Amino acid sequence: MALPDLTSHHVNYLIWRYLQESGLGEAAVMLQRAWNEDPQSLPFAPYIKAHALVSLVQKGLHYHELEHSIDKEGNAKAITSADYFFGPLEAQKTVGEKSTDQAVSPPATINGTELKSRGIIVPVRHETAKSPSPAEEVDGDGDVSMGIRADETQDQEPEAPEAPEATHPTPTTGPSVGVQISPAKAADLSPDTAILHVANDHVTRTLWRPWDPTVVVAAGDSFCSIWKLSSSSAPVEIKLVENEDDSLVSAVSWDPTGQKLAIATYNDLSGTVSIYNVDGYALDLLPEMPMILTGLHWTPSGSHLVIVASNSKTTELVLYDPYSEFVPPQAIDGLIYDLSWSGNNQAYVSGDGSVYQCDVDSGMIRVSREFQSDSPNTIWTYIRCANTGNSSVAVAASSETASLWIPTHDMRLDDTHHGDITAIDLYASPQSWSPLQKGQKIILTSFSTDSTVKIWNIDLDEKHFDCIHCLSLGSSIPALAGGLSPDGYALAASSKNKLFIWNTERGGNAMATWTMSGPEEVKTEEGPDRAVNGQNGSADLPDRSLSWDTDGKKLAIGFGQQMAIVNMQR
Repeated sequence: MALPDLTSHHVNYLIWRYLQESGLGEAAVMLQRAWNEDPQSLPFAPYIKAHALVSLVQKGLHYHELEHSIDKEGNAKAITSADYFFGPLEAQKTVGEKSTDQAVSPPATINGTELKSRGIIVPVRHETAKSPSPAEEVDGDGDVSMGIRADETQDQEPEAPEAPEATHPTPTTGPSVGVQISPAKAADLSPDTAILHVANDHVTRTLWRPWDPTVVVAAGDSFCSIWKLSSSSAPVEIKLVENEDDSLVSAVSWDPTGQKLAIATYNDLSGTVSIYNVDGYALDLLPEMPMILTGLHWTPSGSHLVIVASNSKTTELVLYDPYSEFVPPQAIDGLIYDLSWSGNNQAYVSGDGSVYQCDVDSGMIRVSREFQSDSPNTIWTYIRCANTGNSSVAVAASSETASLWIPTHDMRLDDTHHGDITAIDLYASPQSWSPLQKGQKIILTSFSTDSTVKIWNIDLDEKHFDCIHCLSLGSSIPALAGGLSPDGYALAASSKNKLFIWNTERGGNAMATWTMSGPEEVKTEEGPDRAVNGQNGSADLPDRSLSWDTDGKKLAIGFGQQMAIVNMQR
């Protein structure tokens, strides 16, 4: 039977898999982009076993050794140092020992042991590297390590048993250590940044229109405007709220289609919701409610809008449907601080000491389950959700205690930062991200006033938070706002006068920055600031807002009375 031709696709795929298995995720992505966007779609891909490239090279080395162990007549002959493919044995040992520490082989056994691939997102573990024993180097086909010959293993002393893995989170003191070499100098985004003076009040919210990188909303306590951007003409502002009647803006939200913009205002402890189209024309005005409206949340389908209305003692979740009659709201004792959807019909809200699961059905919203934390007085400031295919994952964060809590999976981690948490973001990678991983990767980012941003890999099966990167903004530079790009490739953090952008996988040094300069830096500090409890007690820190556009190619940053539009397409 004739052997099939070996093509560049076969070789590239084996190298790509090897890079994945070795934890060199960024190098694998670079090869993938230059060669094939979806290597797993190749017809032979399902038949390639783990460590195929290493196994194939080992077989070739055995054949090379066998070829040099017989003469032309087929008689056995002694092998000299010059006959070995990699030279003398001593040179092979040196290479083998070094390569073990540098993760040439992934940290997994081959016979019957589950492969612990690190995939695209590579955890950085602060553990002492353990050299595999000869038994661990033998695969199912009888191939042995390139670094140790079989006839040398008998005289070696048995290795000490491996220490059990620590259950405490990975230490995260100090800056992140990337898997690949980080850029020596971050790219300067200033040439690709436009500055807009948007109001005489602080910008507290920036919000891109979904699927439209030319329309962005800027809002503050006393104003809200739609800005239409153009590469060939000056930006056009459409003013929606100008504080002429002393109404204050409390929430802003685009529907998922970008056709409706909901704006909540309040005056004399009464709240109103107005809905506009992209051109600023009013589409609907909801009845006034005798409460402060603190949140507007469209369902992922855009068919409903949940309004969070609060007073000093009670919060109501009001479901708005333009085609249905008024339905009774869902009342919850205490305050609600955040809401996140896990699907069209399910959301999670965070409050004082509890997280609530809410279901939307038959035009109504109701609490179906309450998760109570161990500390009833803890304020769960933020909540984010993701779907893993089999279940929903809800992650809550307490700003003041710097605690992370996953009530849906009974996981909690306290003292994650030395200062207040100022933002969190969650990303569930698709199962096709890495051919080696089982299920999805849950990536969580937390931003803090302690001058760090942390990237966590959440293992739901083992109930473990693994801090894979601790990113530093610099001494006494708090992260005031931040978020992941929609594809999870990058994350951005805004400080008082600087923007940092990192590669999520690599971590390390920032790959791009933008710094305010000149008169803009002075204007930033004008107007009221909000109080944030920092690492050393209470400190006055300015509001910052940051949002990615849908394609992850532009950022809108609110600072002072201005908004920066950062274009990263170049």
